[in-house]
Amino acid sequence: MVARSSIGARLGAVAESQHGYFTRAQAVREGVGDMVLLRAVKSGAIERLDHGVYRIAGAGYDPHQQLRVAWLRLTPELSARERTLRPHLWVSHRSAAGLFDLGVTIADVPEFVSDRRLQTRAKVRIHLRSGGLQREEWTVHDGFAVTTPARTIADLVADHMDGGHLGRIVADALARGLVTRAEVEEALGGRADLGAILELATGKAR
Repeated sequence: MVARSSIGARLGAVAESQHGYFTRAQAVREGVGDMVLLRAVKSGAIERLDHGVYRIAGAGYDPHQQLRVAWLRLTPELSARERTLRPHLWVSHRSAAGLFDLGVTIADVPEFVSDRRLQTRAKVRIHLRSGGLQREEWTVHDGFAVTTPARTIADLVADHMDGGHLGRIVADALARGLVTRAEVEEALGGRADLGAILELATGKAR
């Protein structure tokens, strides 16, 4: 039987930087093979959450577990530092709004922007953008590389989100100082009126 302390000691640094999560590829890099992982799952030392994605048992509640599992599974070989230093994958659109706790949008399908095609069996939505994102268009939040609130709003406008939900997201971002009115106007790009969107947000809240 694999002791919790044993697997924790061998993968602790990797898991600690990722809210207790790690991938099979990361484990192999640390010298932990499949048989050790299998025994650790059977003993309850770790949990298998998806194909090639695990979490140290007792790591605590994570409201973004579905998103984090998808994020790890899409690029399992990368370290936490590699994912946020020069990323090729960014949390975006409704998932980004949910990560910043903006509006009341249901982000039940993880959404990402990627600068390359990725192989996936998981239910995710990937927006391919060959040139990637400029540095000012993304930030690091809760361990994710994620589009900034301004970039997120622009993406949701381009994705034709309905005015009520978009208005709530914009109103929340403005109220918390995450964006300026000028940034929102630029994000809207003349495709919608800011005042009208904020009025729809008020109506949505009733």
